[in-house]
Amino acid sequence: MPPRPKAPRADVIALLQEGRSDKYIGRTLRTSPMRVARIRADLELPRYQHAVVSLEQAWAARTQPTTDGHLLWHGFHREGIHPVLKHQGAEHSARRLAFRIAHGREPEGHVMAGCGLRECVHPRHVEDQPMRDQLRTQFTAIFGAA
Repeated sequence: MPPRPKAPRADVIALLQEGRSDKYIGRTLRTSPMRVARIRADLELPRYQHAVVSLEQAWAARTQPTTDGHLLWHGFHREGIHPVLKHQGAEHSARRLAFRIAHGREPEGHVMAGCGLRECVHPRHVEDQPMRDQLRTQFTAIFGAA
């Protein structure tokens, strides 16, 4: 395997000052994490401490609000469709997590965006099967069967 190129020391220091890990810096700058560790030691900076974030914090970090009130998922999508959060070695449905955040209970059945925007994961916009059934019943009561 060819040796990795030497990233400028100033670039390594800049990422160290941002609080990044040796492994992250090595991967980002395509340099050895051991070299990054040596620079960290030279600067007498403490070893990197991995910050544990809650599932909800990890979920929120991967969402992006839109100007029209939706919340889009900017994380991993299983099969290119289903928004998924990978957290501490497990996969979690982003929509099911949004539902738990909004309603404080586990959803029943599939969770979908009830606002009509399939990509939306806003906690107030997601619905489980009983909610959809109730809306359908109410709609039929108001407008009659189609």
